[in-house]
Amino acid sequence: MGVLFAVTVFSQLKLQTWEQSHTLKLATDSKRFDFTFHDIAHRGAILGSDAKPLAQDEQSYALTIKFPKVPHSDAFFMELAEVTGIPATEFSALAEENSKKPKTWLQPVAGDHYKAIMDLRKRWRADGLSLAATGQRTYPLGDAASCLVGVIKKYREGETRTGLEQSMNKALTGQDGLRVGLTDRFGAFLPMRMDKTSIPRKDGEDVLLTIDTDLQALAAQSIRTAVESNKAENGVAMVMDPKTGDILAMANWPSFDPNGATGSQGKFGFNPAYMAQLEPGSMFKILTLAKGIDDGKVNLNDSIYCSGEWHPIPSKAIHCDKHHGTRAHGQVTTVDAIARSCNVSAAMWATHVGRDNFLDFIRSLGVTRPSKLNVPGERRGNLNYDDYAKQLQLACLGFGQSITCTPVGLLGAFGMIGNDGIRVEPRIIKRIGSKVIAPEPGIRVVKSDTAQTVMKCMEAVIQSGEGTGAKLRIPGYRMAGKTGTAEKVGKGVHGYVSNFVGFVPAPNPKALILVMVNNPKGNKYYGADVAGPVFSQIAKAVIRHYNLPQSESITLKPSRKLSISSEESSVKTNPKDPATL
Repeated sequence: MGVLFAVTVFSQLKLQTWEQSHTLKLATDSKRFDFTFHDIAHRGAILGSDAKPLAQDEQSYALTIKFPKVPHSDAFFMELAEVTGIPATEFSALAEENSKKPKTWLQPVAGDHYKAIMDLRKRWRADGLSLAATGQRTYPLGDAASCLVGVIKKYREGETRTGLEQSMNKALTGQDGLRVGLTDRFGAFLPMRMDKTSIPRKDGEDVLLTIDTDLQALAAQSIRTAVESNKAENGVAMVMDPKTGDILAMANWPSFDPNGATGSQGKFGFNPAYMAQLEPGSMFKILTLAKGIDDGKVNLNDSIYCSGEWHPIPSKAIHCDKHHGTRAHGQVTTVDAIARSCNVSAAMWATHVGRDNFLDFIRSLGVTRPSKLNVPGERRGNLNYDDYAKQLQLACLGFGQSITCTPVGLLGAFGMIGNDGIRVEPRIIKRIGSKVIAPEPGIRVVKSDTAQTVMKCMEAVIQSGEGTGAKLRIPGYRMAGKTGTAEKVGKGVHGYVSNFVGFVPAPNPKALILVMVNNPKGNKYYGADVAGPVFSQIAKAVIRHYNLPQSESITLKPSRKLSISSEESSVKTNPKDPATL
């Protein structure tokens, strides 16, 4: 026994010392216990502000079998069929062909079967059996968010990405890993035998957005109804917190189904929220008034006579629209001019401010530059700063003509009214992985008193009897808004852009809502009729979603001369009283 023990010790000593290199070379040459595993990184998810997924990897795998390296056993094929759902007879038939080419099944294997298949591979030492992540993405909100979130689609010519899937691709992608080494005779990986060429896997980072998934879904349905019922070219509805710049919803129609989209980016990569250049129209009067009041050129006690037209230069006239069957508004106050959307008043305000001051103001609003959303294909607003008819252009700018803007550009500009005159940059991304993206510091555009005064004027649009948005009232809540109906001008260009912008509620607003419907071809084209209902639906959703308490209501008499005094605006009324609104 002693001799046998000594021989055994000697043989193992020889194997582990001076014959070690030769033994390992034999194992390496046989490749029987080699282990090479491509560790595919998981792509990061795109999440709403409530952590609900807007885009995520589907947990599915593609099954591949190299039949010369798996047992040709009916028992093995039956076990494999049980966990994959693929008939055992199909495996047997392919094994009998003795094909050296690997076979991959297009129908993916569900993620919950992964462990069972890998256990089967180990028990049967089926080296030719492998699973690879399909990398397919799912988009739970479907067409309600696809133009913002984007899509990844693979075609014969390569891969196409749109939206945030494209612009945030570097953070989302991560880095694949590679594990190279040896296994024991049972197929278990030996960590101490890991090769230096191994690379650890690094999964992609999740991207957390400011988007509220509930508001996004509601806004998407509302704008779709408006576009389809009015036979419009396209439309966009956006919701933003004016104090932080967080975009809570960015919906548009037409859209596409990201879970089944086909075609090129030109067909499904268009998002009018930041790619369309649209005329703001009468919404812009709010901004003109803010600049006029801030510079001391306009005050609420001003009154002018509107005959329906005005000549900024002798050869050209601007006209008011027939909101009430006539162009002439007669004698109007500043508040009345906003409530009834008087072009003549707004044109005069702009000329009082002066061209250079007004153009500087437009630059400070950021409507003629791209935003900082980090989205692909973004465009900027368009304004000819060297227009030859300078005085006429200035008058038209006062009521939102002679300029085009992207909806997101206007969102940032109007937001300062609800933030005491401070413009904050609209943003869509809150966090990338563990890195929090802080909001940019706001920039004061007008004084706080100016913003509050303009907000009260916007209340008259909805709360007054002759306001263009009177039918959009929500009982018990003080609302502020402004309609806009912009005629599209240019060679070969016809139609209108129907707009509405408003705050919910007017005092200390929780949300700014902007709706723009491009080129409606039905019987309606006024902003209050086309875009207004979308604003109303989203406003009610904001109230429900945040459980906003009823605010005090103001009573503005339906006279032709509207004004807001300090006493009138501070009176508390009973929201249940039908006379209140």
